[in-house]
Amino acid sequence: MSGRRWVVLTLGFAVATVGAFAVLDRFGGTDRFAELPGDADVRLRGSFTPAQVTALAGLPQAAAAECATTLYGVTVYGAPEVLSETAVITAVQSPSLRRATVRQGQYPAADAQVLVDAQTAQRHGIPIGRRLTLQRAGHSVPATVVGVADRPADLAAGASAAVLALPAGGVSRLDGGAPCDEVAVQLRRRSEATAFQKAARGVLGADPGVTYDESLRGHV
Repeated sequence: MSGRRWVVLTLGFAVATVGAFAVLDRFGGTDRFAELPGDADVRLRGSFTPAQVTALAGLPQAAAAECATTLYGVTVYGAPEVLSETAVITAVQSPSLRRATVRQGQYPAADAQVLVDAQTAQRHGIPIGRRLTLQRAGHSVPATVVGVADRPADLAAGASAAVLALPAGGVSRLDGGAPCDEVAVQLRRRSEATAFQKAARGVLGADPGVTYDESLRGHV
């Protein structure tokens, strides 16, 4: 093989490799697309302090931004039978970011209030007003059922498991005070998705994991 041909092949391989990494980063790495619940446009994954979440919500591109941690493996006491392997989602306060629609009662407004998915409430006979105790990894949170809600569509799998919604403060205590690991964001305008990501980097000091809603394909 001639030296010139070797150089051409080497350069071609390098270009192809860089291109492949760019495609992976765009569609399979940091920036991915998925059907996000509610009206969320962006999901950030990482480790976020309350001050950082507040700062993200204050960015000019954000209409709303809240911690949206999901905890698995929660045990619930106080129902007619113990509910094991329960999923607890964060009951965010911004209506546009909510994953659960209330059927009966009201949406949680305090850390000691909880929603129960309708399927679980019916199956296990859990009425509004029932006092429950949620436990996970040695941490315990008492909460009163204030509403019954539709099971979030993105947690439809595992129909036998219960799904509860608890405000961020309660979720944090149940997680032992661990930092928020996911932030849901609604943008003011879709065209500001890239600008928001850059602004978020300035708040966080690093690039978080990012998932965009499917509706933003072609906008970022």
